[in-house]
Amino acid sequence: MKAGIQTRLLLITTVVLGSFLSLAGIVLDRSFRASVLDGAEEQLKLVTYSLMGSMDKSGSALSFGAELPEPRLHQPESGLYAAVLGRDDDAEWLSPSTVITSIRLPEPAWSGLGEFEFLEFTGQDGVERFVTHYSVIWADEAVVNFSVATDQRPFVAAIGSFRRNLYIGLGAVTVFFVLAQALAVRWGLRPLRVMAGEVRDLEEGRRDRLSEAYPTELEGLAENLDRFIAHEERSRSRYRKAMEDLAHSLKTPLAVMRNELTGRRADGGDELVREQLDRMESTVTHQLNRAAVSGPVVVGRAVDVGLLVNRLLRALNTAYRERGIEVSQSLPAGLMVRGDERDLMEMLGNLLENAFKYTGSRVAISGEALPAVEGLQPAQISLVIDDDGPGIDEALREQVLNRGTRADEIQPGQGIGLAMVHELVGAYSGKLSIGDSALGGASIRLELPS
Repeated sequence: MKAGIQTRLLLITTVVLGSFLSLAGIVLDRSFRASVLDGAEEQLKLVTYSLMGSMDKSGSALSFGAELPEPRLHQPESGLYAAVLGRDDDAEWLSPSTVITSIRLPEPAWSGLGEFEFLEFTGQDGVERFVTHYSVIWADEAVVNFSVATDQRPFVAAIGSFRRNLYIGLGAVTVFFVLAQALAVRWGLRPLRVMAGEVRDLEEGRRDRLSEAYPTELEGLAENLDRFIAHEERSRSRYRKAMEDLAHSLKTPLAVMRNELTGRRADGGDELVREQLDRMESTVTHQLNRAAVSGPVVVGRAVDVGLLVNRLLRALNTAYRERGIEVSQSLPAGLMVRGDERDLMEMLGNLLENAFKYTGSRVAISGEALPAVEGLQPAQISLVIDDDGPGIDEALREQVLNRGTRADEIQPGQGIGLAMVHELVGAYSGKLSIGDSALGGASIRLELPS
């Protein structure tokens, strides 16, 4: 499936912006989490320093004043716990919050004096906590460790709140930017849409040239397209006029010669001359029709096939009224072909006239629109003309599409009708085929790009 320019730009913008903001979100999230953990560690260090400042050791006993430096150390399940341990891991002092809540703090590593050790652990109650260990040599040169722990929940909540707000904000920024980009792209591509609309109007004959109000980048394209359209129209017009002049110049002398022969006694020589005149007229007619067609026009109207068929049937019904031919048709509304109406009239006129000429009593006309098959064929229309005449022998079906070959020698004609239609259809990149009709005669199938 082909994507438009606007879709591609928006897709690229969304992917690039989404990737950039996602990476930015990850960096900010990790930075904030590291900052929160650093804050937790600093908070525990401050509590440790305050405990060290207020601790007093008389003999072998440790004591603190009536008021601890952090009020939460007095409260059960306050989320802040402390302990002072001796070298033999015996608890020399536990904060009231630790005792009442029955919290067991992890043992210190005793790996370095005067250095903080920051850890995460899960208590026996299943609550995740942070803890700092700090070992020092106290006044009597005994090694003492200060352990302070706090619940992770407020810090995790802060990280979760930040993360939620961050990604909501980044998502909102992404949506806003994509919408703004969509509006900007739509505005920027508006001249292309205007040009596409004007080209459609040109194709359908509603205007003669493109407008001039285009951005600098499209001015050259618009001018070249206008020049090309004007040149194409002039060339076709000049070519057709030249062919009409040539036809008039040739047909008049031929008519004079034929009239002169008509007034004379018919003998073998005159019959030979008359035969050669017929061949010359048919050749001139064929070559003029062939030269006048160079394929579908670049800029032309969409021709309604149904209306064209109705016009031709009215003329043929009048011409063959005495035969009482029954005509049935099944054409969907809006069966359109873009091209020169005279070319389409030539094609359909020849095919319908052949059907009327050779049918017994019935002619059936049907059509349908064929959808495009990507990579195989464009959208097409199919028109089928059936009759109940003698048909065309399968061995002759390819030959009758060549100039001068006829399937019968009874009806008047020079055998160039189907050949001319075949060449016209080929110029329009279409297809003409002959088959057997359900009515018993010939079935002519015409396919043209819609």
